[in-house]
Amino acid sequence: MERARGTGFSGGLAAASAAWLALGSAHVLLSLAAPRGVLQDPLLPPGARLALVCTELAAQAAAVAAAGALFALLGRLKARHAATAGRCLLASALLLGLAASWATFWLSGRFLDVEGAKYCAANLGQLYRYAVQMHPFLIHAGPPLLVALAVAACAFLPRGLERLPRPLLRAVAGFGAALAGFTAVLAIWGGAAFRDAEAKVTDPATGIVFTPRELYRLRREQGAGPLAAQLLGRRGRGEEGLPAVGSPGVVRRPVRSMEEYLSGIDRARANRWNVVVILVDSLRADQLLGGGCPRDVMPAVNALACESRVFPDCYTQASHTDYAAPSVFSSHYPLRARDVYRYPKSPSYPRVMIYDVLKGLGYRTAAFSSQNEEWGQMARYLQTGGLDLFFHPGASGGSSLAGTIDDRVTVSEALAWIDGGGDRPFFVSLNLQSPHVPYEIPADFPRRFGPREIDFAISAGAFPREKAGVVRDIYADSLAYADSQVGRLLGHLRARGHWDRTVVVVSGDHGESFYEHGSAAHANGLYEEVVRVPLVVRAPGLAPGRDPRPAQLIDVPPSICRLLGIPPHPAFQGADLFGPDFPAGRGRFLISDTPWMTQTAVVRSGFKLIHDPQLGRCVLYDLAGDPAEKADVSASRPEVVRELAARLASWRRAQLEYYENPLRHALEYPPVPEDP
Repeated sequence: MERARGTGFSGGLAAASAAWLALGSAHVLLSLAAPRGVLQDPLLPPGARLALVCTELAAQAAAVAAAGALFALLGRLKARHAATAGRCLLASALLLGLAASWATFWLSGRFLDVEGAKYCAANLGQLYRYAVQMHPFLIHAGPPLLVALAVAACAFLPRGLERLPRPLLRAVAGFGAALAGFTAVLAIWGGAAFRDAEAKVTDPATGIVFTPRELYRLRREQGAGPLAAQLLGRRGRGEEGLPAVGSPGVVRRPVRSMEEYLSGIDRARANRWNVVVILVDSLRADQLLGGGCPRDVMPAVNALACESRVFPDCYTQASHTDYAAPSVFSSHYPLRARDVYRYPKSPSYPRVMIYDVLKGLGYRTAAFSSQNEEWGQMARYLQTGGLDLFFHPGASGGSSLAGTIDDRVTVSEALAWIDGGGDRPFFVSLNLQSPHVPYEIPADFPRRFGPREIDFAISAGAFPREKAGVVRDIYADSLAYADSQVGRLLGHLRARGHWDRTVVVVSGDHGESFYEHGSAAHANGLYEEVVRVPLVVRAPGLAPGRDPRPAQLIDVPPSICRLLGIPPHPAFQGADLFGPDFPAGRGRFLISDTPWMTQTAVVRSGFKLIHDPQLGRCVLYDLAGDPAEKADVSASRPEVVRELAARLASWRRAQLEYYENPLRHALEYPPVPEDP
């Protein structure tokens, strides 16, 4: 890439050709090895796979040409060492960027874009910790090796070219240029050849029917390669595929001071019961006996369910923790922006947590979490001043590199806090993390389901598909460990005499997938395995049994208020699960909103409509007839699509109109959808 002595233009072009051939070869090998690489995509015909690979190779050729031009400019600097250093920096940045993008594709099925880079930068410490936990060698050795490779190419390749005969340099340069031109032609041909094809393709995992044009465009934007995703991808995070609707039907409630709200409570008639809210990370509904699990994975929670009100038809609000977990306390839908939302330091919109209400009533309040609540900047949102203690690995000035801690430690801290408060009622929440991928538990805990040792890696979003059964057993063991800590907590409450005056709520912040719809772990599509969670509510005097009401996690705060005999706070968007006027036909709204997956969904009357802006349309599932969500019935039920799409569009518009207008924040709480 340097116009070395005796090589001239031919030497520079030969160096660029060699660099491109090396990058292209690496890309082809990675596309063959990646679990979701386009060369392994069974839905694509061979010609489309080749054209998509060539799209990335052509983009790489353009990038190398641009880099070569910059290198040539740097070569004009009088300071030769400074020019070499500049080339090394540019080459290192290119290789590291490509490697980071491939890493995200390996885990999520999508390459890194600008929004994804911002997201990673905001959570760099914890992402690094997770990566080191799962791939220590690659994380520690990979970047230095890539930098060394870039330095070697920039510092030594030109010198090697000086020793080659000029005809050979011209041959290498000509071969590289001709091959780059050929890949560009194939890329252009692919875009045209599959644009007008007529045969449709059905994805067996999701039941979605694609036209060849749709499928080719999606794969080009998401999976062709890192540079193709940057150049040809589109955000697809808006209303593509949703109808334009009129003013949404919502209830708007004026902002009230906490003093005004508390003044309307008859404290003499309120139940001064303790409140315990337990979130078990990644807990699917079907892991409890009442949810259809054939084995007793969580005996403590199953025993609790026998004396509790259980809601088998319950959904989380989001497929990922940073959106889902805060909703359990705020009773607010997490859709607040048109792009990936990051909690600001001082939000202008009002938020009232259930613990804010209880603190105003004289409760002691605390939250204990095994995860670093700085993830996604959740701590900014949760810290309203209503917690006496907020315990998590990143608290008290903890490093952003602080990771999860043993659930045993978290529960021990909670028990010590409970015992130290005298006779005042308390609110305490616990967030247990053992079942979070990669499902690690202490060595001394017995494995009842999965093997103690495995010969493959479990990453944040990927593991060998043929090992899904084994991984699910390992996941069951991690749930069993979390359950042992739940049992320890509940046993302590009984032993200390708290049980007869304590409300206990147990749920999962979201579920977990094992390739049922093409993805692993969570933070992906809004399918049942990720968004359906158990909800177990135990309270003094509450009759146990299964309640078929359509529940969602934002219903927890108003339902706790009902059990305590106090009115729900007007800020809550959820419904009272124990109220006489419960909206039985309500729509429940869900979201997945990460740099690699954006979907919204509504579940109502046995149907689920998922809107995917990247796809540009909605898909519909009949949950009653197809609980595994294997058939998109949008074509045969257009009237249901129209109704649910209008509801989803109205909800989305109402949420965004509120959060995008700071003038409303001082006047009213987030709008509550009307459900006629």
